[in-house]
Amino acid sequence: MPTKLRIFCFPSHLSKTATTGVDYARIISPMTHLNGYKGIETTLYKLGEKTNWKQVAETHDAIYFNYLSDPWGFAAMGSMARHFGLKLILDLDDAIWEIRNDNPAYPVWKKGEKNIKNFTMICNEVDYMTTTNDYLKHIIMNHTNKTPDKIKVFPNYVDLKTYKHRTKFKNDGQINLTHFGSTTHFRDLDDWEFTKGINRIMDEYPNVNLRTVGIWKPDMRERWGARYENLYGSPDIYKWISEKFPTFMDETDILITPLEEDIYNRGKSNIKWLESSSAKIPGVWQNIRQYAECVDGTNGILAKKDTEWYKGIKYLIDNPDKRQKMGEKAFEDVKKWEIDKHLEEYTQFFKEVVDKKIKV
Repeated sequence: MPTKLRIFCFPSHLSKTATTGVDYARIISPMTHLNGYKGIETTLYKLGEKTNWKQVAETHDAIYFNYLSDPWGFAAMGSMARHFGLKLILDLDDAIWEIRNDNPAYPVWKKGEKNIKNFTMICNEVDYMTTTNDYLKHIIMNHTNKTPDKIKVFPNYVDLKTYKHRTKFKNDGQINLTHFGSTTHFRDLDDWEFTKGINRIMDEYPNVNLRTVGIWKPDMRERWGARYENLYGSPDIYKWISEKFPTFMDETDILITPLEEDIYNRGKSNIKWLESSSAKIPGVWQNIRQYAECVDGTNGILAKKDTEWYKGIKYLIDNPDKRQKMGEKAFEDVKKWEIDKHLEEYTQFFKEVVDKKIKV
């Protein structure tokens, strides 16, 4: 009887200069924690080393990889997997088929382009898929041949030993509102309801500053001058977690996260809540599926209408004791999302996919 279930893990967005957040959250972190758990052995692809897919296929039971659209790369990996009977499992964390036109990747992923066609065919070819939530699961089913039993939902989880920074509460009279995200969030920050609410806050509270990390909004600088600041994160998740994130959180009093409600955004995860909650930062969150599933009024505030954005932010400004308690409660609640507490879910999935008896 075999003693190990061996999984080769391929975070497919790695580059020479950066490890992406999606590779870390969806492949690297969970598979690193899974290594050695109940008879499972995981091997992470190493950038810069030539991969012998024949050797991988001969020594593993499954290949778990992040989404890709390169047909030649998939063929090199997939042909060996098929020949040696390995299971191919693809993870997807975004509704790629519904990509918005403000996304920098839109020209190569929009409907009709070669990338999205190739990606769809790869989805149809793999044995199983994993994804972040039930909403995205149904989007996958709508665009591929995958049936419900071939798609497993694994929410994003957090490693509180890696996200180890805890911000010390401060109440110095100055309030910093922070939004962090990539250049895919222009339309979210331009949302009419959010704009009306945040303008009212900025007009009424001269001690409030707004900072956007990762996106530059010249209209905000024109309206609020030095009270608006643009900062830059890092394309490398490890530098973000260790260098940028702690500083930004220490300088933040309230996190704000508007999201325009469309199919693409509804398919996203609650990873921003996981990150900010790990640092004990309270926030006002778009009242959309992913945040409504974890924010309950005690660990954050939900908002959709302009009055809700205004009242939610105002409440946290005017009540520093409540702001502190909300950050503490968010931290206590995020512990439920620690990756180590969910390894059994991964274990059962891979054992069922490979259909292999292993010794524990």
